[in-house]
Amino acid sequence: MFSVNSFRLRHGTFLSGTHRFVPRSQRAVYLTALLAAAANGQVILLHMENMPTLEPELGLVTIPEQYYRQERRDTLDALAALARHLPAPAIVESEAGNLHDVLGELIGRWQPQLLVMGLAAEHDLLDEMLMNQALPALRQTGLPLLLVPEETDVAQDPVLPLPRLVAVAADGEAFELADSSLAFRSVLESWSAQYSIVHIVTPQDPSDGGISKAEAAVRQSGLLPAEVKCTTYQIRSQPRSKGIVQAALDIQADMVVILARPRTLLTSIFNLGVSAEVVRISTVPVLLLPTTDRPKSALE
Repeated sequence: MFSVNSFRLRHGTFLSGTHRFVPRSQRAVYLTALLAAAANGQVILLHMENMPTLEPELGLVTIPEQYYRQERRDTLDALAALARHLPAPAIVESEAGNLHDVLGELIGRWQPQLLVMGLAAEHDLLDEMLMNQALPALRQTGLPLLLVPEETDVAQDPVLPLPRLVAVAADGEAFELADSSLAFRSVLESWSAQYSIVHIVTPQDPSDGGISKAEAAVRQSGLLPAEVKCTTYQIRSQPRSKGIVQAALDIQADMVVILARPRTLLTSIFNLGVSAEVVRISTVPVLLLPTTDRPKSALE
């Protein structure tokens, strides 16, 4: 089964997905509900009734339909119980069909501003297959995408707070925010978070001027309100992906923002590019904000 949780704000809808509804996957649900509450929004929990496509050559056995019917009932009951205790009003929906088509219908109905998906700390073969089917459909919407890693220690509190410090990874090249990212700025403002622009240089790169260009690029894009003061942080690392994650750890950021170039949105998040590796290894949520076409960037 594949569960997608959608979160409707007064300004739009947030969609969040997990492919198995377990206690740890509530982390993404609670975080998105907090974001919705901060923006005076409503939460829509959408359960996708998609059976995975299994390749015969992989030697996988088809799971009986009765199992899926029981799992659907259990999942909807769990979602309904969870919805009653979220910090924002919540509705549970269940849809069947192709995820791409369902997302298209859902987006047309709710006009979402953000898609959110929970990520398992460890992936088995079925996990990878389900994610490989879901992520392209989520990515092709052109909407901001928040990827939330699951807590590996189930004894820890799964609830995440609203972001207090957000690390914005920037490479120094000018960029323009896509319309969907521009519309998302009001949600960013509702967090009342502080921001730090982080810039990564490789051992071969010169140290001078990079962080200043990165800060200027972010400021000129309009991502952050002009009155918002932010710090800067530069680290030397190879590869850059590890540098971004390390910088977030160094400054104790609650979230990492990656400026997703159009070519990144057209390739697999989990296979190519700096964004892919950041998503793989980050222990804090990663927000991918779409940008419009610009010259090639060192970050991606």
